[in-house]
Amino acid sequence: MLCATSCHDDYKDYMTTGLIALTLPVEGEIETIQYSVRMMDLNSRNTITLAGETGGTITVENLFRGAYSINVEGVVRYVDSDEMTHTSQFRAQSDYVSMVEVNGNSVSLEMILMD
Repeated sequence: MLCATSCHDDYKDYMTTGLIALTLPVEGEIETIQYSVRMMDLNSRNTITLAGETGGTITVENLFRGAYSINVEGVVRYVDSDEMTHTSQFRAQSDYVSMVEVNGNSVSLEMILMD
């Protein structure tokens, strides 16, 4: 009796994409955000760090599916309801975010403006 096995991509769905939507705590519209995001996998304690510029949503690609804590810091430029432009440092965080879906992982984090 002969038994043969082969290796192929049965488990290619370990990876996913996560979206982090940043929102203002005040009435206004975001023009641009310069950010640094740190995501820690709560199971393995591996950390992912990204930096960049966006208009409000951060895309994290090639992310292992799982549970994460997220910390975002940076500078936001926004226009308030009185049409005045503001620039402010901010922080946003969550102690637990589930990123287990193959598609459609998203979280909304409200910014804490520092000035």
